[in-house]
Amino acid sequence: MEKNVAVYEITDEITEIELDNNKVTNIDEIFRTIIDNHSSHVSVIAEVTEERESILKEFEQSPEDFDINLFPEKLLESERSSSTNSRKKSIRSGFLFIKESDDSLLLLKLEKTSVADTETFKLVAQLGTEKTYYKACIARKDLSTIEVIDKNRKVASYWMSDFLGLQEVRNSRVNSLELIKLVEDEELFSTQIKEKQNFSDIVSETKGYIFDHNLFDKSELIDSLNYKGLIDIPTDVGNYEDEFFSIEAKQLDANFTIDSKVLRDKYKDEIRVSSDTVIKTDNFEKLKRRRQIKIEDNKIILTVSEDFINEVRSKIGNINAE
Repeated sequence: MEKNVAVYEITDEITEIELDNNKVTNIDEIFRTIIDNHSSHVSVIAEVTEERESILKEFEQSPEDFDINLFPEKLLESERSSSTNSRKKSIRSGFLFIKESDDSLLLLKLEKTSVADTETFKLVAQLGTEKTYYKACIARKDLSTIEVIDKNRKVASYWMSDFLGLQEVRNSRVNSLELIKLVEDEELFSTQIKEKQNFSDIVSETKGYIFDHNLFDKSELIDSLNYKGLIDIPTDVGNYEDEFFSIEAKQLDANFTIDSKVLRDKYKDEIRVSSDTVIKTDNFEKLKRRRQIKIEDNKIILTVSEDFINEVRSKIGNINAE
């Protein structure tokens, strides 16, 4: 690239910002602040795939000859609706910062807020605040490691997929997210399983398997459902898993650790029982499945696990004696 540092304003058009030494120093401070501020944003490890064109791959093939203007052009294209060719209403305008070092490429979109003086790019507020929105990509020039960052609760697809041409590296989190979605949408299962009269029981027991195990294993799930008499799939023949799982489920690894945070984010819930009392649980569906909660008249009855009975007793005390 001709420049090691560049900034573009991305609205409905692209405007390159003229830089001086003071602005470059302030931009370096913005990059350092975001990279060091791990607790206030989502960060995922991503990769380039053969199936998808990637502007990073194009950069990696010839960094010296790469036209830096392709980055803002690709970002603006990604922020536009394919049907109307105008900016998507859900995507804020902002500044694209580009910085190249000896071994890394850093890309940052800072959406228009009061966090930085747009004349000097000097930080005037803390980047970790809720009103500050940014997205970033930190990549080694050989693309051996690529980190994608988003201040929102998940990485925006237009940033990671449409602009950068990346996908998240498959890991327990990705597998768990896809597994839960497939189960909830009832798309984990083959057509012949969906046509069974006891399909609702199969879905329920599949959820139970997920809740009760730290490891998801495709063949073990089939064994478990076979054992409970819900399905009858011979496991001594080749490709027997195809009888149970859908084509969409092929994207899941054969076995993986179930990410407890993914489960918690999906199934956590709370019940307000009065104006000043709320019961919270990390997995309300699991609580109901195990019949650990029930209501009688206007009373909620909770079953306390053995591991926590002493703690509960010490906090509640002997209420019955009062």
